[in-house]
Amino acid sequence: MHNPLTPSRSVFAVLAACCVCVAGAAEPQKNTTGLPTYPRDTGGRMDAVSRSLPNGQNCIHYASSTTDPLQTVIDWYKKALPGAKVDDVNKDSLYGNYFKLDGVKLLIGNDIVNVYRMTGGAEKTTVEIFKCSNAPAPKHE
Repeated sequence: MHNPLTPSRSVFAVLAACCVCVAGAAEPQKNTTGLPTYPRDTGGRMDAVSRSLPNGQNCIHYASSTTDPLQTVIDWYKKALPGAKVDDVNKDSLYGNYFKLDGVKLLIGNDIVNVYRMTGGAEKTTVEIFKCSNAPAPKHE
């Protein structure tokens, strides 16, 4: 006799398929921004869609981390992006005043590379790459 509260095999099949999809989404993804990926990147995540920044730019975003020291990663990005303007990651931060970070922001035209650690000795250095389009022109009404 079938108990109406007992899930059917098809329910289990759907749940198993969802778990496989979620597990696959957690796998490291390739940086498709066109900006350099740190060679000892531990695998990152590429956003599926562009995001809007507070300044109005639309950007594709890749985030990753490494266990390498912060200064090692900063030095590598300074060499990889020799024309970049280097600033404190906390200046005009994309994160507002919510977090105090140790690190730098490299600006290359419209693009941004943030290399940082959370203040207080985080174990990983984080790299966030934003490949951005120009901010839209202001609307005149």
